[in-house]
Amino acid sequence: MSQSAPQEGQLVARSEAREPLNSSDRDSRKVCCSRCPLCTPCCMIVTGLLLLAALIATIVALANHGGGSKEPDAPLHCSMDNCAEVYLPEEAKSCTEAMCRKCEDDYDQHSDACIYRCSADQRTSGCSPLGCSADGTCSSCVPGFTVRKANASLRGLSSACTKAAEPVKMNFLMYRAQNDDNYSPGNTVLASPAGVMWYLHNQVVGSCLGGSRRFGITRVLRYNVTVHNPPAVFAKIRGQFGHFVDFQWGQCKNPDCDRWWQEFGYAVGCQNQYSYHYKDATFYSLPGSCPSKDLSSKSDSCNLLQPGGFCSHPDGTGNCTWSAELAGNVSVDELSGIQDMKAFCAAGETEYSPKTDKGNGTSFWDDKMNATRNDERVSELLRLFDMHYPDVDVLSIPPPICDGL
Repeated sequence: MSQSAPQEGQLVARSEAREPLNSSDRDSRKVCCSRCPLCTPCCMIVTGLLLLAALIATIVALANHGGGSKEPDAPLHCSMDNCAEVYLPEEAKSCTEAMCRKCEDDYDQHSDACIYRCSADQRTSGCSPLGCSADGTCSSCVPGFTVRKANASLRGLSSACTKAAEPVKMNFLMYRAQNDDNYSPGNTVLASPAGVMWYLHNQVVGSCLGGSRRFGITRVLRYNVTVHNPPAVFAKIRGQFGHFVDFQWGQCKNPDCDRWWQEFGYAVGCQNQYSYHYKDATFYSLPGSCPSKDLSSKSDSCNLLQPGGFCSHPDGTGNCTWSAELAGNVSVDELSGIQDMKAFCAAGETEYSPKTDKGNGTSFWDDKMNATRNDERVSELLRLFDMHYPDVDVLSIPPPICDGL
């Protein structure tokens, strides 16, 4: 059968239902279809994704720039309590990043703050370095002392700190100049920072024989020491330290050593050194086992009869008075600014000469009688320890006042 031709009205209806594409639409479809074989549906999806990506990029840009152009940040003007010169890193965004380069007069730098430098009265009264205030008050004391009254002022009072009324356990740092050998600090003499620098200056750095210092000294050791002396010591002078004794090659050289051990136990002793302008130079003696014999003569029987004062947890009994844990070391070469000691000596250089009061090849030890230079030398030792062992806060472990027999 033959199919009848469509009516004219139907053709018109189809024409109205589907309008022809304009030229721009045709061009768009050509572009889209040239990129996507699936033509129009896929093209619409791709176009939508591109528009979405552009929108997201615009939002991010506006967020980063605050919705438009932004005025440059005003320069930071930072201040720090008791700081005379504030340093701000170039890329700093806030004053929390500021550091102090120089403290005001009467203040010393400690970590990120400037702390008041204790007066002579505060120091002798037992105030700790971190406890002194400009108004004369004292909030904390050195070992062997306790705060008598919170924020008690020295004005009109004998002290803001008062001596402990009994033997107490004291924890602080001691230092020792030593060669490369490792051995116990028992039956040796240790010192405060100023004390070990005094020893180096007067007994060690003037020699360069054989390419080394006297006694082969190469480093300064630091020990975290706990001391708890027996009640007999405190009963004698109401102080925390016993007699200081001199040890040579592990042997006590004082003629009264045996009598002192029997009367007071193996007490840790101390002695202040006032000569050559090293302020706060103090020496400590730590009696170990068999202190009556030198290193070559010690024996098991002597160690048993004379046990000394070393123990893990000092409790103030006669043979349990001290413990020590190594807490770092600093090279004397680094302290003096010498790269190679053997090469230094081979070149005819000298760290220090008592005749000229200066060194040749290094100036670190020059001018021994200058108290200010000596303070700077002590500070350099502490700076090196702080650089190598930043987790140890020296000022939070202040030394006690030497009040030995």
